[in-house]
Amino acid sequence: MRILTFLPTHEPPAFLRVMAAAGHEVHVVTTLRSHEGPREVDGVRAWPLGYWWRAEQAARPDVVVTVAGDRQAKRLVPGLRRVPLLVLPHTDADFGEFEEACIRLLPAAQQQGARFTVPADPLAGHEVRVVAWIHFGVPYRRAGSETMLHTMMRALRETGMGVLVVCSSMPEAPPSWDVDGVPYVHLGPHAAELLVRSMRPQVLVTHHNYAARATGLAKEIGARSVLLMHSDHDYSARSMQAGPDLIVYNTEWVRTSLAARYLEVERTPSLIVHPPVVADEHRAPCAGDRVTLVNLSSDKGVHTWREAARALPHLPFLGVTGAHGPQITGPALPNVRVIPQTSDMRGDVWARTRVLLMPSVYESYGMAAVEGLASGLPVIAHPTPGLREALGDAAMFLDRDDVSAWTAAVRELYPDGDRRAEASAAALARSAFLADRTGAELKWWVEAVGRLPD
Repeated sequence: MRILTFLPTHEPPAFLRVMAAAGHEVHVVTTLRSHEGPREVDGVRAWPLGYWWRAEQAARPDVVVTVAGDRQAKRLVPGLRRVPLLVLPHTDADFGEFEEACIRLLPAAQQQGARFTVPADPLAGHEVRVVAWIHFGVPYRRAGSETMLHTMMRALRETGMGVLVVCSSMPEAPPSWDVDGVPYVHLGPHAAELLVRSMRPQVLVTHHNYAARATGLAKEIGARSVLLMHSDHDYSARSMQAGPDLIVYNTEWVRTSLAARYLEVERTPSLIVHPPVVADEHRAPCAGDRVTLVNLSSDKGVHTWREAARALPHLPFLGVTGAHGPQITGPALPNVRVIPQTSDMRGDVWARTRVLLMPSVYESYGMAAVEGLASGLPVIAHPTPGLREALGDAAMFLDRDDVSAWTAAVRELYPDGDRRAEASAAALARSAFLADRTGAELKWWVEAVGRLPD
């Protein structure tokens, strides 16, 4: 498929680079003024605005793409030969959805040849087959929901079930990979649907972006569907109306909150599985010296953390960028170090941390806090319902807007002494309790999935 895009950007966005990597011919004309000549970026042919007519002749496009509100593109497109036009709402498109939107504009005879080739069934020969169709997956995205789903799929695999995770919104991911013995593949939405139809799994697990679509697909192919609910947000909860066979809530409070607004909570079989944290995988051999925040977004409390760092210039602070939300990494402070998202939380984060801050405005649970407990780290947290259910009495709860209180709490918990020893003992005791609960809940999860096909 040949695609000509007019975009207000000097660099081809990620979804276009992935389109090129998938074998499509992609040209992008920047509608911003530029002194550069034509060039190639990761397989995408990039043209400055003055070359737009030559770009059209070189591309001979099957589809022309613009962005809503781009005046330059609106002026130029009528001068092109008659080609189907796709108007995007913004320049940050999902690769799979973008590819499918372009393909739908092609003549019917050309559509099938423009799509990804569906791979062979990765679970051929397995009696119990469970497929998860989701947007993101580990290790490329490690937010709580991706980590939770992975651990749950790993628990199924460890009992002998054949499992597969299909991700449809990660342009940075390779076609296939493996994490802890759990196989992953990356396919656009249409190719993913074709794969699931050809595999005909017994159980289809889903959450977030593909929840409603996956649940409907399960009904069409005669599979059972499982919906993971990670929050009480309405935009996620609407997926329950698609009629899954089992809903797994990540906390008691999320189920209670949704029950007040959605009849599906009482009508659909459900299970509570708190986001599983394997304590041994996070327990650091010794405490570090940093006051740490994981995910430097406003919602996660980066401003509270930074103000505490400013008020305590003699203490070292550590920030870890997160998988979701705009990351605020500056301006730089002399006592602050920022590191990127990591797959080795034990070595890169917990072994360097002395006090963990969780000033989140919203946490449905708070896996980072629970991971920190495994190393006996004192935790200071904003009292969200999720953090209270996760941490119990093993944290100091303070309002995220009271920076002076957070600063005083860090001063109290940082040095060695009775107060720190008490907080560390409470963290380890809570971690042991949660580890026992995780084992029981994962066992119930495996049993519930095993019963679904019957």
